[in-house]
Order: sequence, then structure tokens, then C-alpha cells
Amino acid sequence: MNKQSWIVACLPAALALLLVACSGGPDSGETQGGAVGPQEIKGATEVVKFDPAALPLSGDPVPGPCVASSVVPGAYRCDPDGVGPVEPCFALSSTRLVCHPDPVAGTYSTLVSPAGLLPSVAPPSPDRAVAFFAELSTGLTCAIRTTPEPVIIGDRAALYDCSEPYTYILDGGQLTFDKNAPAWSAAVITLDPATGDSSGETSAEVRRVWIP
Repeated sequence: MNKQSWIVACLPAALALLLVACSGGPDSGETQGGAVGPQEIKGATEVVKFDPAALPLSGDPVPGPCVASSVVPGAYRCDPDGVGPVEPCFALSSTRLVCHPDPVAGTYSTLVSPAGLLPSVAPPSPDRAVAFFAELSTGLTCAIRTTPEPVIIGDRAALYDCSEPYTYILDGGQLTFDKNAPAWSAAVITLDPATGDSSGETSAEVRRVWIP
């Protein structure tokens, strides 16, 4: 075969390779059939696993007994001296726990040193984890209620105390939040402290939640 004939014979194969390269080929980030791979859903509620070590610490821990929390699986309930019962608490080590944290502000209410051996608690499975803190699109932050005195509004319980006084997230089913869309929603209500009345509940988008 002469040089001219060899060039003509190889030309179709070269064109085919060029077309594959221009189309992106099998490694172009798309699956077969032209479907794009998994992408983040914009506006979806973010579920954050809480890291107590990320909080800046100050002061000395207060001693007190700690047991497994019955409200937030994977956390503790402690009774520090002179403070009273507080939960949820999260172990930094076997000798220190941070209690009632605010992951948005980066604060907590109490640093506790457990009296006696700290019992081990197993982390909950992701589908059974309880969100102990939520940030709403309105700017409100809300912490799960752990006090024994219930707040009942109509026939529904207030499950979270929010950063605005007398404002709560009501029980909405499906572990409190409406999860029928990628961006969850919460039923929020504010009471008049003088009369106990309210102008009615509103629906707020849940921006982030924290789980143990």
C-alpha cells in the first residue's frame, strides 16, 4: 500500500475518534442514554450531623450525673449541681459534655463533668435520628423541648422552642416536619404572653437541622 492509499484508509477511523472526543465520550460526567449523574437539589433542607468538638469552650465543667436521653437518641440528659436537668448533652470525651448547644450561634448552655462512669449510647440510624435543633428560612432557630411541662396549643403539642419569645414549632407529624418536598416545612406559631392567644400558625421552610 502506498502512502496516499494508507492515508485514505485511516481517515474514517480518525474521524470517528474525533467525534467521540467532541461528544464527551463515556467519561464526560453523563451516564449512558444522556442522563446526567446525581446532583445536589437546590433549596433542599440540609441535615447536619452535629460535632460538639466544633464549639469553642470556656469555663470549668459543672459536675453532675448523666444518663441516656429519652428525647434525643444518641445524646444524654445531665443534672449538673446548681443548674438542674438539661438535655440534650453531647460527649466531648468521657469527662466532658456540652449541653443544650446552639449550632448556629456556636454556643451551649452548660459544660458538664459526669459524676461516675458515663454510660455509652449508640448513635441512632439515619432514618430514626431526631433533629434536636433547626434553622428556619425566616431566621428563627428552634431547639427541641425537653422540659417536663408540655405546651399544648389547640390539640397539638409544641415540640420546639424558638429564638423569638413564645414562638414554637408544633407537632406536624413525620417526626415534626412536613417532608413531602426536598425543602421541609414546619408549622410555627407565636402566642400573646398576656392572653395566650395567637393570630394563627404559619408555614416556614426548614433551612437546616442538626442530628446526633
